[in-house]
Amino acid sequence: MTPQTPESKILGTFKTALAAAYPLRIVTRSLKDYADRPPAELKAGVFTIVTVGQTGADVFDQMLKFMVVGQVQLHEKATGEEIEEIELIMAREIKNLIQRQLYGPLMRITGIDHSAQLETPYGWVSVAVECGPYDATEPLTLDETIGHLTDFLTFQADIDINQPHQSAAEHSKWAADVPDYTTSQPDAQLRVDIPRSTP
Repeated sequence: MTPQTPESKILGTFKTALAAAYPLRIVTRSLKDYADRPPAELKAGVFTIVTVGQTGADVFDQMLKFMVVGQVQLHEKATGEEIEEIELIMAREIKNLIQRQLYGPLMRITGIDHSAQLETPYGWVSVAVECGPYDATEPLTLDETIGHLTDFLTFQADIDINQPHQSAAEHSKWAADVPDYTTSQPDAQLRVDIPRSTP
């Protein structure tokens, strides 16, 4: 299924980043009961990313709340302390990923819950994450590599301040190699010429 909303793109990108950071874990977007997961997945540790809610009536200032649920199963004689330690490790993995986030809307952890050793040899941890603010009118894309700064000679920005904002189609016209201002105009512009560096 191809993501159709900014929210699904945020969640999908987070899923991809989490799977890449911890390839021995199972990372999914579909929450299942322990009985519905293969034992091998539970022993590896499963992360499931689920939407909790959204806030922000302003489409230009959206917030997304989601949760990362970690599920794990140890051997039958595992102690509560062993379960708790695995849960702490899984929670730390989510913290580490969010702390080194390199692009996209700001993410912050708002709370972490544990199983409190009540379901041994099963364990779970739930990490609540808040993401935003972000503009839900624009397509979200990954950061592009700038490349060699010696080739980066001019910086130009077209600024859209007044509401209602221009559409994404108009913004694309402004950003073309030859900007098109025939149907709309930016509210402000910024241009900086960078001197070419010499070897």
